Amino acid sequence: MSEYRQHPSRTAEWAGSSLAPMQSASDADTEVWFAVPSDSGGVFWEALNAKTIGPDLVQVRAVPAWVFGVNFGDTVATVRSAEGSIVATTISQRGNQATFRLWLGEDPDLAAAWLSIAGRYAQRGCLVDAVSKNLIALSCPVENAPLIRDLLIHEEQTTALVWEDGAPTSSVR
Repeated sequence: MSEYRQHPSRTAEWAGSSLAPMQSASDADTEVWFAVPSDSGGVFWEALNAKTIGPDLVQVRAVPAWVFGVNFGDTVATVRSAEGSIVATTISQRGNQATFRLWLGEDPDLAAAWLSIAGRYAQRGCLVDAVSKNLIALSCPVENAPLIRDLLIHEEQTTALVWEDGAPTSSVR
């Protein structure tokens, strides 16, 4: 059985004193679906906002919350499904971003602090896609990824926050 998830928000960045939707994310004109193998044997589908940049090419304008190996800014080759949806086939060009996911879990205090947590990472240059108050997807330039990874490791050790790297070989921490 297949499961489908769409992003409810636009990717945001730090705008001096708060998070604000990115212009490039607001320019998204379509959504592209990515298949994620499911533990149940079915397929889990994640839809990401994207901008059409050519025939059968889109640029991802969202931070993936579930799919691995795809990042904000990646250019993706696509096909149309029989139902008419745009489906990703391959990554044509990397967007020089790294992805991290933060799970704030069931701790009500941590979940209530989602905005300040997202803001701290945005102030360090991360793009933020708040899927819910419990799940935040972050994107940062590849060169900043080691610093962000270190900060997440520290935060995981001092709070109930759980995080994972969006690289294809990563595992849940």
